[in-house]
Amino acid sequence: MDAMKITAVLFLSFSSSMSICPNQCTCYFSNNIIAVICVSIESLHEVPENVPPNATRLSLEFTNIAIIKEKDFSGLHQLEELHLSSNRLTNISSGALRGLHQLRILDLTDNLLTTISPELLSTSFNLTTLVLLGNKLQTVNPLWFHHLHNLESLDLSNNMLKSLPPDSFQNLTNLITLDLSSNKLEHLSVDLFNKMSKLKRLNLGHNQLRSFLPGTFDRVLNLEYLFLNGNKIGKIPVGLFNKLLKLDTMDLSNNTLESLPPGVFDKLLHIGAKWQQGLDLSLNPWVCNCDLKYLWDWLSVNSEKLFSVDSTVCAKPEIVRAKQITTLTEVELMC
Repeated sequence: MDAMKITAVLFLSFSSSMSICPNQCTCYFSNNIIAVICVSIESLHEVPENVPPNATRLSLEFTNIAIIKEKDFSGLHQLEELHLSSNRLTNISSGALRGLHQLRILDLTDNLLTTISPELLSTSFNLTTLVLLGNKLQTVNPLWFHHLHNLESLDLSNNMLKSLPPDSFQNLTNLITLDLSSNKLEHLSVDLFNKMSKLKRLNLGHNQLRSFLPGTFDRVLNLEYLFLNGNKIGKIPVGLFNKLLKLDTMDLSNNTLESLPPGVFDKLLHIGAKWQQGLDLSLNPWVCNCDLKYLWDWLSVNSEKLFSVDSTVCAKPEIVRAKQITTLTEVELMC
């Protein structure tokens, strides 16, 4: 009899939850997970009012929602994931996330945000993943991340960032992944990554970077993946990578490099350890003369660690143009 009562109570609870699922949305109830999915609803211009108060996941994606009001998520104290990608968001009220203390994942991919309120994330103490890619952010306010001490992944890619304040990420001491790719960054402060001792993956690809100050990567001692491809890097300072003893993969492809300083890879003893190949130097205008002797020597021992060998070729002088660097002779280097 007791078992029948319990079953009845569970059924009534399940039915009650199902009955308040927002119109045109789908609700899933499994164990401790209550997911509300409202996707590809063009008629949806605001957050539904009747989201189950015990929802743990809420997806409002591919809709025409443009504004998030302060009370839109009121009462959703158990919410752990909030997915708001591919909407038309231009403004999110500064108090919209207040009370969502269990929130771990916030995804704002592909919206129209030019900025966010400094107070928006001030109570998101448990946030581990923040995705802001594909918006129209032109700058970063360090106050956005001031309280995000538990953040592990931050994606700011595909925005319009031209520069970053030196203290942009000073409180993100637990960050593991940082994506700043596909922006318009021209230079980086030497102190930008100083507080990120746990950082393992850094993507700076497809920006407008030309060089780096010595010491830029000296404090990210646990870095394993570094992407610098698709920039305008023409010079690498001596010792830039000397502290990256755990680096496994580095992409320097599609830049403007003509040569490299002697010893630049000497400390990268872990490069390619996981996947054998670990370094991409392709699509650079290498000048194959005696200034390239260090790289030629390094590749003679480490050629198996190189990605895109066929595209790692000489641009000058004309006599060796388009020839793979790994196939050059010392005579051809004119040393």
